[in-house]
Amino acid sequence: MKGTLWINSGLGILAFVVTLATAWASNVWLVSLERAGVAFIVFFLVAFPVRWIISKVTQPLAHSAVEGEDALQNGAASPLRETEDQKSEASEESFAPLAVSQMERIRPIEDPTTVAEVVRRLTDE
Repeated sequence: MKGTLWINSGLGILAFVVTLATAWASNVWLVSLERAGVAFIVFFLVAFPVRWIISKVTQPLAHSAVEGEDALQNGAASPLRETEDQKSEASEESFAPLAVSQMERIRPIEDPTTVAEVVRRLTDE
């Protein structure tokens, strides 16, 4: 977690300024400073576990990408890359723009009356 103190301090200072500005209008200056100080401490400390959780959530994605690169360097083919290549080849070969006449021929798989009857049966039970 690079730059932890700078990021946490920045969040704390932002909370300090916002709290001081909002509390200044309706409180004595000492109460406003006290509340702003508490906001700074709370935001500074809460930023540590939040940033740790965010790093843990995003770490598996980065870790799996590194493993995939290692496998490719060792000569193994990536299954993900193979499927992407296959999909792109298949889509290039079988692509045809949809014409209006083709749209008219497409029929729904289920009849709407059948679907309505099934829904009525399910709601009765």
